[in-house]
Amino acid sequence: MNKTEWQDPQFLQKGREKERAYFIPYHNMDTALQGIKEQSGAYELLNGTWEFKYYEKYYEVPDVIEQWDSIPVPSNWQMYGYDKPYYTNVNYPHPVDPPYVPDDNPCGVYKRIFQIDKNWLERETYLVLEGVNSCYYLSVNGVEMGYSQCSHMPAEFRLTPFLREGDNELMVKVLKWCDGSYLEDQDFFRLSGIFRDVYLLSRGRNHIRDIEISSDLSSVTARINTVNYQNDGEEESVWSSLYDGGILIEKKKVIDGAVAFSVDNPRLWTAEAPNLYTLVFQMKDEFIPIQTGFRTIAATNRGELLINGTSVKLKGVNHHDTHPTNGHVMSIEDIRKDLITMKRLNINTIRTSHYPPTSEFLQLCNQYGFYVVDEADLEMHGFVSKITGWEYKAYAKDWLTDDPLWEEALLERIRRMVERDKNHPCVIMWSLGNESGYGSHYDKMCEWIRSRDQVRLIHNERANMVDNPPCVDVVSYMYVDLQTLEKEGKEKDKRPYFLCEYSHAMGNGPGDVKDYMDVFYRYPRLIGGCIWEWADHTVLKDGKYYYGGDFGEATHDGNFCADGLVFADRSLKAGSLEAKAAYQYMKAELAEGTCGKLIVTNLHDFTNLKEFRLKWELTRDGEAVDQGEVFLDLEPHQSKEIVLGYSLPADCRLGCFLNLTLVKLHDCGWAEAGYETAMVQLALPEVQADSWFYKTDKEPPQAAHADFRIEENKDVLKIHCSDDSEYSFDKNRGKLLGIRAKGQDLLTEEAKLTAWRAPTDNDRHIKHRWGLFADNISGWNMNRLFHKCYQLEWKECGEGVIAVNVKGSLAGVAREPFARYEACYTIDSHGYLTIDMDVKIHKDCIWLPRFGFEFVLPEEMEQIEYFGKGPHENYIDMCHHVKTGRFHSTVSGEYVPYIMPQEHGNHTGVKYLKVNNDKGLALEFYSEQGFECNVSHYSSEQLTKAAHSHELERGSQTIVRVDYKVSGIGSHSCGPELIEKYRLSEKEFHFSFGVHADSIK
Repeated sequence: MNKTEWQDPQFLQKGREKERAYFIPYHNMDTALQGIKEQSGAYELLNGTWEFKYYEKYYEVPDVIEQWDSIPVPSNWQMYGYDKPYYTNVNYPHPVDPPYVPDDNPCGVYKRIFQIDKNWLERETYLVLEGVNSCYYLSVNGVEMGYSQCSHMPAEFRLTPFLREGDNELMVKVLKWCDGSYLEDQDFFRLSGIFRDVYLLSRGRNHIRDIEISSDLSSVTARINTVNYQNDGEEESVWSSLYDGGILIEKKKVIDGAVAFSVDNPRLWTAEAPNLYTLVFQMKDEFIPIQTGFRTIAATNRGELLINGTSVKLKGVNHHDTHPTNGHVMSIEDIRKDLITMKRLNINTIRTSHYPPTSEFLQLCNQYGFYVVDEADLEMHGFVSKITGWEYKAYAKDWLTDDPLWEEALLERIRRMVERDKNHPCVIMWSLGNESGYGSHYDKMCEWIRSRDQVRLIHNERANMVDNPPCVDVVSYMYVDLQTLEKEGKEKDKRPYFLCEYSHAMGNGPGDVKDYMDVFYRYPRLIGGCIWEWADHTVLKDGKYYYGGDFGEATHDGNFCADGLVFADRSLKAGSLEAKAAYQYMKAELAEGTCGKLIVTNLHDFTNLKEFRLKWELTRDGEAVDQGEVFLDLEPHQSKEIVLGYSLPADCRLGCFLNLTLVKLHDCGWAEAGYETAMVQLALPEVQADSWFYKTDKEPPQAAHADFRIEENKDVLKIHCSDDSEYSFDKNRGKLLGIRAKGQDLLTEEAKLTAWRAPTDNDRHIKHRWGLFADNISGWNMNRLFHKCYQLEWKECGEGVIAVNVKGSLAGVAREPFARYEACYTIDSHGYLTIDMDVKIHKDCIWLPRFGFEFVLPEEMEQIEYFGKGPHENYIDMCHHVKTGRFHSTVSGEYVPYIMPQEHGNHTGVKYLKVNNDKGLALEFYSEQGFECNVSHYSSEQLTKAAHSHELERGSQTIVRVDYKVSGIGSHSCGPELIEKYRLSEKEFHFSFGVHADSIK
């Protein structure tokens, strides 16, 4: 090892073969068509347990290592106790002094013995390392013969001259940092080691070196180049066969390195119908299969993205390789699980942020059907802060984008990606990396790609710094607001407009996907975008999840890595289901509710709705009263009027709704028959409520005072009702002090009027305007709340009713009151409490997180029943994945284990809520106008204070929140501010709901 080499941007490799397309050779046609590489006699996987030794400083590595540890390959050594995981987003984890890296550069030394038999010794043997972070030296049988860098690209070495029959020693010395680390400043845990597959390939002395395939809607063409190590001057014949599954379509001889096939009416490849054919190339006893598909990519003069001539919308997500215990190592089973889950969530596009994935990942994208934005292993985000502050630069000589010494280092990363992945039909765009500024080297990348590939589109988000020059085919931005997006939809630029990142999914969220999709669909030029990002990046240790800053990093970005649409274990959250609903491929509108006349639109780009069943259910007050199924023959992008022909109920008490679900008719590779791909709920206002459900069948209260018993002293007012319930009020503080029923206390604390919610990750900015944190100037300090009672009066109103009137306010410490209110607590003799409030918000106050009451009940009040939106948590802007109905749950079941504790468990559109214990004691809340509710064993203060979910200690309480409104979720953790219509920004409002204590019969 020579430190001048790994700190020289022009020393990129030693002994590495020229980049080529990915393939595995087989020894007969049958195994080639099956494509199971483990069955190939020309392939030997070297994964497994290797000898390993870790050194904190590379210069401490001895010439001879006497004692070895062991480690799995592939793996990241930090996940096995060597060094520590290091999370940073933008900042480099070392000084910005390219090409130099810290002197104390850790090194991990790997050793593996492998066997070569006589048959392999007579052939050519290659070693492939598919991913090593960051750079490494390769020795075979004591001879240092190779070096490579670029962590996420494979490197292939010809071992033939260094091998012997029998045992052979392979040694890999991996350095934590090298000059290439400046090009790999991606937003993820910084982990080191051999983290992708290592394998040997046995090839003939003469063999196919590379294959390039291109196709259109009726033909497929291949170009082949070969290599001859026999030096006998003879050219071996190469044959190519085109297969549809196991059926041979045609076999041809490759002439002058090229071959072409034409097929009448082939089944085309799309993300919805990923029809694949197989080209098999035969040279002597070697058979090489490559998946291919008939498809085209183009853009119209309106900026539409066309696949096979059809305009498509990209419903995407950004995907990192991340696993809570394996770091950057993902098995084929892990990848398959991710892709299947994406398909089930209606995702059709993947941006491989911010590096190329494994070739197996792309093969599965071919098979399952995804449009892929293939991104180079290239990010230099940390340059924006290298002299403090934050500034991107374009054509700047002090950035590597324009430094002549770094030109080849940048360009080879593009070449290696394109040459490896050029044959995958799923790849529709080449992306030149991420967040690296812009410069002359990027212009040259575009020129080179265009010389190699005239079909796929070129993408580079940072090109917008220089007004998106003509060399990029896609105008790309991140996290623009809806107003900007609308404006771009109307622009005359003929190139597609793409949001490579939007709807930041960190924590509870994202809450605005549907709003973005609505705008995408309004304008042809807006082709869609990719949610940031797929899965939380965390480290799971001893059953606990950890994030940035938990490992003593010198610079870190906290839990900004826990920003996934799914949790680290790939379980779903409400945001996952919301994305599914926003991305779904059916729209339904009510034309006439009396007979079920609907307008149904097929949002698929290539699939007829006859591949599905449309199931419908008519509900009255949460109960199904009619149902049926419809089979629709509806072409993509078309709408159709249908009539369900039901009979509406005469009346309802809570509401009447039509539920529509689109389910798969047949099994497929990612879902079973009957799987729900779309859901729409339509309210039926034609059915009027004849009476408010709660008071129906209740005896009206009789004349007043005899049915009440009043106890009053200077501090407390107690009202005893005829049903053995009791309400008490704190006369000094103007608060509902207690509720008793059947001799038991239903409140363990006084009811509180509050506005605070535990900040979500998407509240990470606005929370400083809401509350008091490190900055004691900017916020309204709602998390340091004072309640003021100006007046409390009570009186008998006749007809068995007593009213308690309170005037009060809420204020944060050191601030004027942000809310002033007048409340009337009306109690009838049967124990029904109605709370009516008129609220005025300070004219200068920021919009509120929420506003409502918190009732603290005993812990054993565990059972929940409600009529509202469910069964999953939902918010005003994140409610398309739920429907209104009657649901049962538990308080414990309402908890959502976000990595960093935060607001969760809300329900909108609630008209009735009951919380009860196992003995039948219940507290009910109800409102004809509706309210929002949340029931939890954790207080907002607990959730605000805790930094990790494992720090939460469940209290001996059940907290019921009954809110006028709760502001939406949005995606402001790394996106625009919450959309105005989802903010609680009203300056005056009226709030009313009822409370009743009861025992369940």
